[in-house]
Amino acid sequence: MKTEEPLSATVEEYLETIYNMSAENEPVIGARLAEKFRVSAPTVTEMLKRLVRDGYIQMDQKRTVTLTEAGYQAAEAVLRRHRLTERFLVDMLGMQWHQVHEEACRLEHFISGAVEARVVASLNHPTTCPHGNPIPGLVPSARTYLQDQGAVRLSTVPVGGQATILCISEVVEDEEALILYLHEKGLTPKTILTVIAHEPSSPDHEESFRVRVEDGQEVSISKAAASKIWVTR
Repeated sequence: MKTEEPLSATVEEYLETIYNMSAENEPVIGARLAEKFRVSAPTVTEMLKRLVRDGYIQMDQKRTVTLTEAGYQAAEAVLRRHRLTERFLVDMLGMQWHQVHEEACRLEHFISGAVEARVVASLNHPTTCPHGNPIPGLVPSARTYLQDQGAVRLSTVPVGGQATILCISEVVEDEEALILYLHEKGLTPKTILTVIAHEPSSPDHEESFRVRVEDGQEVSISKAAASKIWVTR
């Protein structure tokens, strides 16, 4: 049975990550979690055993992880606090969208339900964080948001295709670095762009994407970064 004790910050971070990977249709396995958290495989194994014991996840014969309903609810509770905090830091305190992820990671574990409700009301019930990701409880279904929006990864858009940036993936090892990189390139949610070239890899450079944004500026980004940008066609 699920424990009634408050969840630790580490447990909440694991549940958040499993939730985000599931939402983006990425296989959730121990090795991938070890990469994300930069910890050893045995450390991940012990945490997964604990999450199974407490009723937050299930694992099949291939060791693929899925959230239980209790796991989904716990993950959505902390994600709601995280994304609302990011929204508050940008909309109320004037911070830039690329500066707030780490701050929200520190604050998300300590926000009470009363504060959360006041933030929602003060911000007039926002539906997404500054990075475009849905706020659970404020959209019809955060779990199926990408599917519901018909979103695809920018890396799958062919040359000549036009798209609008919906959100930035949270399934990365260093999210803050990715967001800063995209900020510097001017690739933010709601930006309309056209893919103008797929530039092949070379001994010195990986495959990249060249896009033209609304103001006519051309930007080149790595394929890895393009795969972390969700767009609508």
